[in-house]
Amino acid sequence: MYQTYDRDRLLRQVRELLREEGVRPIDQTDPAPEHAAALLLRSLGVEPVLDHVEVLKRSMDRTWEDSDNARVKNH
Repeated sequence: MYQTYDRDRLLRQVRELLREEGVRPIDQTDPAPEHAAALLLRSLGVEPVLDHVEVLKRSMDRTWEDSDNARVKNH
């Protein structure tokens, strides 16, 4: 049976669960939370999917200069 789940939704749910338990999640770069969520889903037999509208909205919230500066800081 083919199963899918939104990777970003999983991240939101896990962050909320951690906050409810008194843990403050802090995003790391290695592995990136998005990559780790996709791996977790795959390890459970679920294909990670993305809401392309949300991805587009996020990409429009940042200028290319912001994205470029973030990449420079991480390398």
